Amino acid sequence: MKQPTVFVLYNFNQAHKKMNVIYHDYAKSIGLSDAAFWLLYSVYEHGKPCTQKDLCHSWFYAPQTINSAIKAMEEQGYITLERVPANKKNKQILFTEKGKTLVDEKIAPLVQAEERSFERLDEQERELLLEITQKHIGILEEEINRIEQMSSED
Repeated sequence: MKQPTVFVLYNFNQAHKKMNVIYHDYAKSIGLSDAAFWLLYSVYEHGKPCTQKDLCHSWFYAPQTINSAIKAMEEQGYITLERVPANKKNKQILFTEKGKTLVDEKIAPLVQAEERSFERLDEQERELLLEITQKHIGILEEEINRIEQMSSED
């Protein structure tokens, strides 16, 4: 028997929320706010010094969210900012020794856990999960844009 779309969507949204809660609880368990956690995670995943603009673009953060997290992480001694040689406006986000230690002890193991969990799916499941998720996001953006257009016409 086919499940009603509303029921499936409800379960999908619950699963998405549960994923957010998993990350939130982990961040809290290591003494970080969500924004600070995702800042450290993002810089680690970037794999090289990056700017606030890089993080906003790559991870879809609002500039004010990243800016607040940068200030907090800088005050706590986890990161430092260094001017980009060719651009005086932008600054690179770099880990301090304290930040490297935190990332090595708390962020890297989480990323490894993510990788192991993903690897427990077979290759076809991983590709299908990504393909369907990206398709759903694209369609949802179209639908929301349609709503916004209808609202602006009123």
